[in-house]
Amino acid sequence: MQRLYWDAINIDGQKVFYTVTDAGLNFVSSPDHGVSQVLRFYPQAFEYVHDHQQTDHYRKELKRYLKGKSDHFGFTLDYFVNGTPQEEEVWQLIRAIPYGKTLTLAEVADQLQLEPQVVQQALQNCPLWLVVPLHRVVERGTDRGYRTDAAMRIYLRNLEQSPKSELRELL
Repeated sequence: MQRLYWDAINIDGQKVFYTVTDAGLNFVSSPDHGVSQVLRFYPQAFEYVHDHQQTDHYRKELKRYLKGKSDHFGFTLDYFVNGTPQEEEVWQLIRAIPYGKTLTLAEVADQLQLEPQVVQQALQNCPLWLVVPLHRVVERGTDRGYRTDAAMRIYLRNLEQSPKSELRELL
């Protein structure tokens, strides 16, 4: 049976669980959802292990990003249960959106020549909402969520748009 190592971090007062395989980070829970949310994305049986040795590197990288000390993640991702080819295209494009910038859902759809509904579905099905920065995709006239609430998306966009020196002073 494959092992999933899990741990949790707090983001703006909300607990977020993440899971790691030997190959990389493979899941980030929606805020204030339990680690069991992983079952929606990966319904196979796993042995869940809480092991700081396996998760500490990921925790440190996530915290560096959340403290404004890094604008990228220095770890591998493990999409061992891949999305559809279209979903993977969407996820790749979203990962390429520069730190602190946003694209509209329509812009993502246009760039990939996909229907907006296909892009929306890919956003809902993304197992790594923080590392594949779904908060950088916005819809005109709404702050519709993809795996997070409006407050979390706004928090992350503000984090990315604040000068790093200002963030360091706040910590």
